[in-house]
Amino acid sequence: MLFSIAGKTPKIHPTAFVAPNAAIIGDVTLEANASVWFGCVLRGDSGEIVIGEGSNVQDGAVLHERTIVGKRCVLAHMTLTHNAEIGDDVLIANGARVLQSAKIGDGAIIAAGAVLLGPVEVPPRTMWVGIPAKQLRECDERLLTMTKRLAEGYSNNRGRYLEGLTPVDDIAKAFMQRLG
Repeated sequence: MLFSIAGKTPKIHPTAFVAPNAAIIGDVTLEANASVWFGCVLRGDSGEIVIGEGSNVQDGAVLHERTIVGKRCVLAHMTLTHNAEIGDDVLIANGARVLQSAKIGDGAIIAAGAVLLGPVEVPPRTMWVGIPAKQLRECDERLLTMTKRLAEGYSNNRGRYLEGLTPVDDIAKAFMQRLG
């Protein structure tokens, strides 16, 4: 579902996938091959939100305030990202919270359930864990490869869903008809 507000309308690249029940509001840009999955809210009513090329925002995630996401990033299930700058190839794992003016360097990982309280600058290729999140260690090649595989997998799913998402029950059919 796409909504304009205060003269700002979402810009969605034709190769991007937006799940039918995701809410994309206001000053939001989805670049090529990006994906926003079921139940997400990207609310660009008080700052620009950009989802970089090949990045994915997974089920139930919420983004608000000025949030810039680089290329090939994974914002996993149920994450909250509020006013952050995220480099390329970053993983924000399931349920993590990234808050208030955080800057995350390329290849960094914010672990599942972590709460990154800003303002903070996360160095490239580091892993942060805990509440509040602290740096645990540097990311090795295994972790960097895992993030790359996750991003590629969701990019592949994006293509499958663009081509083949088909409603099968009456509620889903009615919903899709209303969307056009």
